[in-house]
Amino acid sequence: MATQPTEPWADPAVWGMIARGEARAVHHIESPAMISLCRQCNVRDIDGLIAIVSVIRPGAANEQKKLRFTRRYQGREPVTYPDPSLEPCLRSTFGLVVYEEHILQICEAFAGLAAGRADVLRRALGKEQHAAVAELQTEFFAAARARGHAEARITEVWDLVRGFSGYAFCKAHSTAYGVEAYQAAWLKHYFPAEFMAAVLTHGKGFYQPLVYVLECHRLGLHLLPPWVNAPGPAFAAEVATAIRVPVGYIKGLTAATVARLLTERARSSFASLAEFYCRVQPAPEEMEVLSRAGAFDGFGRSRPAQFWEIQTLVHRWGGGELRRQGLLLPPEAPARVPEAVLTEPSRLQRLQWETELLGFPASGHPLELHPDIAWETYCPVNRLGEFLGQEVTLCGLVVEDRVHLQTTGEPMKFLTLADRTGMVETELFAPTYRSYGLATVRYPVLEITATVEPFENGRGFTLRVQRAGRPRTKPAGT
Repeated sequence: MATQPTEPWADPAVWGMIARGEARAVHHIESPAMISLCRQCNVRDIDGLIAIVSVIRPGAANEQKKLRFTRRYQGREPVTYPDPSLEPCLRSTFGLVVYEEHILQICEAFAGLAAGRADVLRRALGKEQHAAVAELQTEFFAAARARGHAEARITEVWDLVRGFSGYAFCKAHSTAYGVEAYQAAWLKHYFPAEFMAAVLTHGKGFYQPLVYVLECHRLGLHLLPPWVNAPGPAFAAEVATAIRVPVGYIKGLTAATVARLLTERARSSFASLAEFYCRVQPAPEEMEVLSRAGAFDGFGRSRPAQFWEIQTLVHRWGGGELRRQGLLLPPEAPARVPEAVLTEPSRLQRLQWETELLGFPASGHPLELHPDIAWETYCPVNRLGEFLGQEVTLCGLVVEDRVHLQTTGEPMKFLTLADRTGMVETELFAPTYRSYGLATVRYPVLEITATVEPFENGRGFTLRVQRAGRPRTKPAGT
């Protein structure tokens, strides 16, 4: 008997990942606001995810609609309709106006307003054209009265329509985004190395590449530094748990050099640094950049040996024209190099060079760049859920920094902090931001004391920061 195919949108492992807030790098649902909303809803079905994609938009999110949606989606608040005629169009969104076409459907089902005028109202609400909305309000009330609706009921339904003010999505748009997000989440869950390599290659995500590197480490993946015999051009999953950084990602290389490298490597691999130099013909400064990034380490020579070999090759073959003539002769490595004159760089120095040339360390965890921080003295991010309602002190690398204006017009700040166990969103409301805002830009690694404020469903939390400042450091000599 043939096995029945699994429902394509019902993989519990994928929904668990989304509902736990582990969707960073998943297009459309990776922003802090979307991750938080998915956790608050504990979303477990494709229709719910499609609605969430639209609920987050300004038009649909007015008047605490996000909070009401999260409650109704989970059965924590009863679903109500201002009029029975609205149930068919609002049933899938629990009585809330979420999609643009809901405006058209409400105007037709409740008031009998002409479709053309309803569409004018939709556009006026989206662009917040208050004069046009006021004019259409008169038409809406007149049409609803003609259908025999009571004045109080008309006002209630109009308030529902009027609350949908600002940019929003139609359901088809939300559906496309929701389906694409689920498919990407499926790929991330089952093929994490390939998925994260693609995200790093295309660089179109919500975050800077460093955040995706940190997410790789959280997933148990590590990065491999560039290597001229595996030059790319894309990030590539070499094994199930490792992603190779492409040579073309190194800052300081010209497009022409990268193109020649890819062409030459397609013909055959490079047997030595000298052969690479003669075939690819990079500028001397590019050779030094490649060496500092670790792209020649696969040849088995130390960094000092690489340095002296590069100097010898430049001296021997000279500029581009001489180098091309030199291709007629077999490249030779120098017989002896004065390695003792230079010392092998420390691990920290290598990580710093990689960060300078790639934007992140490729051969280690980004937090290794801060070895003096007393990380072990802080509450790790992955244990914050054990302290709901309590005040904790933690420390993290600032990986995202967003200033926002509260309804009072005062500035506040959202931060994303990372340690070795994960990332967490934090909030500095206006009074705290006035006192500690400078510390959030002064220290790349920040200590914060915050209250762990749980979501209503108990499946997540946010951090309300009380204090922020310089992190503790390890005692000297440790």
